[in-house]
This record gives sequence, C-alpha cells and structure tokens, in this order.
Amino acid sequence: MIMSDTLQANYVVALYIRLSEADRNVGINGKDESESITGQRNFLHDFISHKSDFEDAKIIEFCDDGKSGTNFSRSGIKQLLDAAKSRSINCIIVKDLSRFGRNYIEVGDYIEQIFPFLGIRFIAVNDNYDSIDHPYGSAGLLDVSFKNVIYDLYSKELSQKTILAHRQLADKGYCLSSFYGYERSLNNKHELIVNETAAAYVREIFKRANNGEIAIEIARDFNLRKIPSPSKKETSMWRSSMISTILRDERYTGCVIYGKTKSAKIGSKQKVKVDRAEWSIVQNAIPTIISMELFQSVQAKLKYTPRNTISTGNKPHIFYEKVKCGHCNYTMRCEGKKSKYYHCVTYRLNSNIDCQIERISENALIDTVLASIRQQAQLFRKAVKTEQCRKEKVGKKRQIMLKNIADLESVIGMKTQEKMQAFEDMVSERITQAAYRSKCESCDTYICNTKTKISALKEQCKQEETVQNPAVNAFLPYTNLRTLTRDIVDELIDNIYVYSGNRVEIIWKYNDSFMLDETTML
Repeated sequence: MIMSDTLQANYVVALYIRLSEADRNVGINGKDESESITGQRNFLHDFISHKSDFEDAKIIEFCDDGKSGTNFSRSGIKQLLDAAKSRSINCIIVKDLSRFGRNYIEVGDYIEQIFPFLGIRFIAVNDNYDSIDHPYGSAGLLDVSFKNVIYDLYSKELSQKTILAHRQLADKGYCLSSFYGYERSLNNKHELIVNETAAAYVREIFKRANNGEIAIEIARDFNLRKIPSPSKKETSMWRSSMISTILRDERYTGCVIYGKTKSAKIGSKQKVKVDRAEWSIVQNAIPTIISMELFQSVQAKLKYTPRNTISTGNKPHIFYEKVKCGHCNYTMRCEGKKSKYYHCVTYRLNSNIDCQIERISENALIDTVLASIRQQAQLFRKAVKTEQCRKEKVGKKRQIMLKNIADLESVIGMKTQEKMQAFEDMVSERITQAAYRSKCESCDTYICNTKTKISALKEQCKQEETVQNPAVNAFLPYTNLRTLTRDIVDELIDNIYVYSGNRVEIIWKYNDSFMLDETTML
C-alpha cells in the first residue's frame, strides 16, 4: 500500500503492548517497567522503521503491564478501543494476536467486524497478518483462526495450572500472601513471621471483643490513639469493617487457608464464595497470634451480618462506592430498605474530624445526577453544532492548503526536470559546466525553499485537525435521559462528593473544557 504525503501527514498508528502478570519483573533493580514491555516496544518501532507505509505517520502507544489477556477489562486496551471508536487512529499494530487478547471470539469480532467497519488497519507482526492484505476478513485464514483458538485455550490452561499450583502450595502450608499482623520472611517468601507491633493490636482487638466491646468502639479508640490502620494509605482510619474482618480471620490461630473464593469464570474479576468443605486448611502452618479458644469465644459473641458486596453475588446499589463525604473523603454508607439514604459514619469513628451527620436521600441524588447528565448532554449538543460549523470552515481552508501543497510539489517536479535538462545540455555541450552548476544551485535553492513551505503547510493542516472528543460520544445519547442505571453511573461519574447543607459536587470521568463544574444544592 503506497500512501501519499498528504495522507501520511494525517495518519495515526497505535502500538498496543501487553505483558501478563506472571512474566513481570517491575521493581527489580529499580525497573519502572518490565523488560518484555521495552522489548515489544523496540520490536514494533523497528518494524515500523522498515515500512515505507508509515513514513511521517504519528505514532502513539497503549500499554498494559502485568494484565491478563483473557478479557478486555484492561486500562490500556480500553483506551485503545476508545480511540478506535472515536476514529482518532488509522492503524493498530501488535507483536502477535495473543498480545491483543486470548479470547478468540472477542479477538475475532474485532478483526472481522469492528475494525473493518471503523476503517482501521490491524497488523499482528509475528503472525504475519495485515488486514490490508485481506479485504474480506480473516475468517478464511485457517492459520489466524487456529492461532486465536490456541491462544485462548493456552490462557485457560495456564490459569488452571496457576490455580492448581497455588492450591498445592497451600496444602503444604506455604503462605501465598501476608496480612495484618504478619510479614514475609526475608529468607523465604512463602514463610510468614509475626510483626509484633501489629500483632499486639490484633491481640487487643480480640481481647476487647471477647469482653463485649463492639467493632465501632474499638475502631474509634484506635483512631483517637492514632494507631496506623491496616490500609496502605497513610491517612486511612480504622473502620468497624476492618475490626470485623480481623475478628473473623481464622488464620490468626496459626492456620493457612486457601480457596475461600474463586473467579466466576476464567478472566473474570468477579468472585464467588466457595463452601468451607472445599477450602485448603493447614493447621499450625504459621506462628499463632491468638489461641483457638479465644477465637471461638469471640465468634460466639459476634453477630453475623452478611456483607453486601459483588463477591456475594448481590447486586450493588446504584451509587455503590461513588458517594463520598466532602469533608473526610470517605465513602458514605448506604442504608435503608424502602427509602435508601447516605450518611457519613466517620464522626462516629474519629471525633477529631468534623463531618456532617445529615442524611442524603438516594432519590434526591438520582434526580440531581439525572438533571446534571441531561444538562451536560445538551451542552455538548450545542458544542457539536458549533464544532460542525467550524469544521466546515476548517475543511475549506484545508482544501486550499492541500491544493497549495500539490501545486508546490508540482513545482518541485518541474525544477527537478530543469536540472535533468541542464545536465543533458551540458553533456551535448550546449551549455558550459559552470552554467550547469549555476543552474543546479538555483534549482536546489528553489526546491529547498519550496519544501520548507510545504512542511509549514502540512504543519498547519495538522493543527487544523479535529479529533472527536470521547466525552461527546459518552454524553450525547443521554440528552433526554429519564432513568438512571448503575452502568450509566459507572460510565460517566468518578465520584459524588456531599458537603454540609446537602451541597453536592459531581466529578465526571471526562475532563473537558465544555463540561460544567457541577456543584448543586439538593
């Protein structure tokens, strides 16, 4: 495929690079990224450098370091697909099909239908696949189809082997991860030793719970004493849920437990609970922090309340983990059966933090968010009309510039012909060598100046390019939105902050100059 200089000036090539978690070596000897990521990048750039098709094309990169290819729930691939859907890229290049994905059905959908529909060229270098050579799709290419199936089966087999290997380690009493109260031994990564500082707090928690104190009382006291919480965040407080989690963790009696949950399906992040009979439990595998007698005594006193999380299979509420207290930034608790409401419980955990105690109705929040989404959508609709008018003017301007570029390139061709004619005249002795050199110098100077003008015009063309804003595509379908769903909230909103006086601030997922700074009074 030979592309003109005009086409190349607007051509965008996206490189996609992925490495699985199992092959990562980030953090070793100060590395910021895995060696294989760097190797894939160099490989793809070398491939491009030997392809005249991509001369002067803009190269952008999307990367997932340490991500599974069994699904498309990866930040890098999501950004790549968003760019593809907004038609801001022309070509996607990967090292091989398995880098793009290992689910052969999804990969096939993109190669066979989505990318051709979007007019995007797709290249898998090691698989010797270039969609431009197969205008009718790759369905008839048995080699590509079988490779997709093999990659998918290999990934599933690898996942099963990893799960089996972890279970075998657990059955031998080896620890797969550390937890509060323990730390890994420097001599053996599968051996845990007691962290005496944290262990002392664990013993205190069990002792106080056995004496009848409830979780929120212990959490409040720990916060007043400024005891560091198990959370890795420096500003994190102790919460009653943390205390309850510790009190129900049987591993403090010295046992290793594996297999309490499992993935709903291979490649899925959703977890489902497993019956205790199927767990791997090895007694006396690690040093004990509390006795089995104390643990059982505490369990008898605890009032069990099932947690409403995705892992239990229950459907989360519409603003799950989205509504935050504007004063302490912690997630507000959702309560109520018929009429749900949100409230901050931080004031009950730490009296030093001045948080509001009013309740915020979920229905009121829904009405506010719906109105804000419609307002943003209407604003974008007006912006699109304005942009369309601007595009028409820019289009006419670009056409003039492209015509000027073509005219200047024709002049370069004419000057090159003049040099060739001068050479023939010198050979036939119609002009002297001095006259030939003078003519060449004159033509070369003119050609050099003309190329400078062409470069300047091409740069102007690039500056006049318009890329479809992903926020526009996200909001426009909701101009007349009447019903709010969890999926819409996830798509559009990062967080909702609630302040005193029921003042609400919506933080959108899209950062755009057209978008309103949404602060509303309920």
